[in-house]
Amino acid sequence: MSAKPEQHLKVGDWWYLPQQDKLVKIDETGDISETASLDNLCQKALNYFLVNAGRLITRDELLSDVWGVRDVSDGRISRVIRVLRVALGDDSREPKYIETIPKRGFRFIAPVSEVILVADNADADVATAQDEHSAQQQSQNQHRHWWLLAAVFVSCMVVITGWHYWQQSQLEQHVPFGRFEPISSMDGLELYPDVSNDGRYLVYGHSPDFEGNSSLVLQNTQTLEKKLLKTVSSGGLRGPIFSPDMTRVVYQHLLREHFCEIRIMALNAKTYDVESDKLLTHCGLKSVGARMSWSPDGKYVVFPNWLARTESIVLQLQPVDGGPAEELTTPPQTSLGDFAARFSADGSKIVFVRDVAGGTGQIWLLDMETRSSKMLFQPEHNYPGNVAWTVDGKGIIYPSGTNSLSVYDLDSGVSALFANTDSSPHDVLVSKDNRIFASIGRFWQSSIRKINNRLENPIQSTDDVEFAKRSEGIVQLNPHSDGPAAVLTSRSGGQQVWLYYPDGRQKQISSFTGQMYPKVLEFSPDGKKLLVLVNAMIWLLEDGKEPVAITTPDQQSREPSWGADSQTIYFKLSHNGRWQIMRQNIAESAASILSDKWDFFQESPNGAYQLRHLPGEPHIELVYKDSQDVIKLINMPKFEFLSPRIILREQGIYFSKASGPDKVEIFRFNLKTLQIESTGVEQKYLGRRFDVSLDENFIYQDDGKRGDIDIAELKF
Repeated sequence: MSAKPEQHLKVGDWWYLPQQDKLVKIDETGDISETASLDNLCQKALNYFLVNAGRLITRDELLSDVWGVRDVSDGRISRVIRVLRVALGDDSREPKYIETIPKRGFRFIAPVSEVILVADNADADVATAQDEHSAQQQSQNQHRHWWLLAAVFVSCMVVITGWHYWQQSQLEQHVPFGRFEPISSMDGLELYPDVSNDGRYLVYGHSPDFEGNSSLVLQNTQTLEKKLLKTVSSGGLRGPIFSPDMTRVVYQHLLREHFCEIRIMALNAKTYDVESDKLLTHCGLKSVGARMSWSPDGKYVVFPNWLARTESIVLQLQPVDGGPAEELTTPPQTSLGDFAARFSADGSKIVFVRDVAGGTGQIWLLDMETRSSKMLFQPEHNYPGNVAWTVDGKGIIYPSGTNSLSVYDLDSGVSALFANTDSSPHDVLVSKDNRIFASIGRFWQSSIRKINNRLENPIQSTDDVEFAKRSEGIVQLNPHSDGPAAVLTSRSGGQQVWLYYPDGRQKQISSFTGQMYPKVLEFSPDGKKLLVLVNAMIWLLEDGKEPVAITTPDQQSREPSWGADSQTIYFKLSHNGRWQIMRQNIAESAASILSDKWDFFQESPNGAYQLRHLPGEPHIELVYKDSQDVIKLINMPKFEFLSPRIILREQGIYFSKASGPDKVEIFRFNLKTLQIESTGVEQKYLGRRFDVSLDENFIYQDDGKRGDIDIAELKF
């Protein structure tokens, strides 16, 4: 099976660091200047090439030893090879790293050298290069001179960098490193998994494409054999959970704004064929994909449910044999709600996640006897999408970073790192036999297109924005064509913001520490400054200046936007469970309250008008700044907890909206005619980011594709 190098390696122009399981480039000062950020599967494939450098690797061998299965499409192998070449800076026409052998396979041809770190009495590290495993075997005499130079170079570089890595290894040596071994390995998204009590089976939802197809899959964790339980062509099948005796499965069938059902499926005890599939209860039309839990006594299911009267998601306890549901939680107005509930082994407690201002997540504990709940803690640098109990019931395990899992100890009230991992876990599950499972991978692969806006620019054109294809996160194009784009990427290690200039220059302008997760990038109208929302904290970034924190870590802020003067900032701030609209000049140290009534506010780049929204109102208001005339806009996107993407320009207001059962378009509200008109630009998925150039001649659309999420088991 697939192997991981256990030693430091020099790989062409890169260094392989075994503790981080990463390829990095190191500059002259000994700092990491670039990281080859790869998903779990691509990193596994690279590791396999490294331990087999110089040898022909067939496609069948890759399928067997990297995927661990043989029912993977040939196209997925090609995808992994393409990703590796892009990350390494390789060219298939003149390869330096991966050579394609037509009709046979691949060969890793870059030189791979082992680097041994040794700590001397002065606590300094020196290194010697040994055991050259070059892919091209040539005579030792021809390379003797190269070897001497290489040894000197390697020794110098490790003297510079060795102390850093030795220190890090001492700090982290008590924390195990685990690899996620994929189990499902299907194309598309495998989401919301649950594991049976005996650890033998997984059940999860699978969405292979954007066509609305969705399935429930039962899979043996030992043989990897899959069984299709149900398939639908409309709506998603989400959050399946096993009953304690594994004779039933409860799941959610959801098509937002149309229907939401919690259904119960009976399984044959021997064959696991579906014997019945019935409605258990209805859920709110604005519910999200459910992560549910079954009580150990088999009598109840707890699930997240959106309620119209509270405009939030609450946890409800539903009797499996029928009867009214009980509301267990009451989240505040500024919270999206409560979700990801998990019963303890004895059923006396429920751990769950509470959203805070749409940017951070808190882990809470509910006592089932008293129905009282309390917050345990709020992770600093991660939104815990899911949580699980440890086997002994004394701790809560949760994803705590890009590549880590942590455990919160209920007795001490302390959270500690549990394991460093080779991939970013989204969900986490713990079986009774102490096996750990998670969903890993990427939800979306961005690909931005520049399309003519036919309402202003009749010359038909479509161009790909090339650099955006390599972005790991958000791409925000500058409102001015000669200005830089902002790209969120992990190329330099953690998630950071880089500016990509039209002349080819690239520059990092953020210096976030820890596992930070920027969510919003917004350029000022002059294109020189950038607002960044990190978790629930707002930062101001500008080339050549130090980052400035607009809000503090203890404040819950959202939806930053710019005033027309490129000096004023507007944002939402949570206060006593309600939203306030704040205004601040960037030259000032504090913000003032603009309104404690509105929950949305934006100003147009030319300063001619503003948009605002009152909670509970069906319409958004257009206010002309000079005259203060108000127009109520109809047929606009609905305002929920998360405000829709709206772009304000001189000629009109742009937004995306569903125009049919399976069709999403970008529209404009024309400020002259006061009519809504279609731009003709379609989107694959409602809610994807888009932008409009300041002159309105072009629309920038994220026309990417659904990513790949697999269910995997953590192996140490």
